[in-house]
This record gives sequence, C-alpha cells and structure tokens, in this order.
Amino acid sequence: MYLKSNSFILLLLFSLLCCNNPAVVMSDEVYKSIGSQIREQRLNRGMTQLDLADSVGITQNGLSLIEDGMATPIHTKLILIQNFFDVEFKINGKYTKIEDYLRDSLHIQ
Repeated sequence: MYLKSNSFILLLLFSLLCCNNPAVVMSDEVYKSIGSQIREQRLNRGMTQLDLADSVGITQNGLSLIEDGMATPIHTKLILIQNFFDVEFKINGKYTKIEDYLRDSLHIQ
C-alpha cells in the first residue's frame, strides 16, 4: 500500500504522541463502536477478515479482536483501516477521522 509522505509523517507523529501520552486513550465504548463500523465496512464490500487484514498489514486475529471491541489497537492501525476504506468513523456522535479525533484530544492546532 502506497502512503503519501504527508500521510506517513502524520501517522508517525500521532504514533509518537499517542504512545507517549496517556491522555490520548479512547474509551472501551469508542473502540467497540469503531470495531463494529470496521466490520460493517468490510462486510459491505464483501471482504473476509483475512482479506482486510492482509490489505492493511495486520493479522486476521488482530482484526477479529478489533472488530469485536476486545482490543485497544495502536491508533495507526485504525488509521490504516480508515484510509483503506476512505471513511470517517462515528465517534461520540460525530463522523470524524481518527487523526482529527486524536488531534482534538491533544489540543493540537
């Protein structure tokens, strides 16, 4: 999967900020909601878990845990899935990109 350099830099920045900042944690409900939205997107496209996992470079087991809301994945994995589907996720009642949600959580301009 080809990532534009801007996207790669943004992913790297969020990865560093989120991993080192305990304030940037999504609630269990948010992870469950995003997981079900990922499953819905995948099924709407007729993809198996293995198809999607291979497409974004994660394991099928990892994707299964994400979809079931049983995992708290690294935010960059959620961003990769989001970018693969080219969607915004509904978080706290508002459709947004994961990186925008994280930026707003960090209060970065």
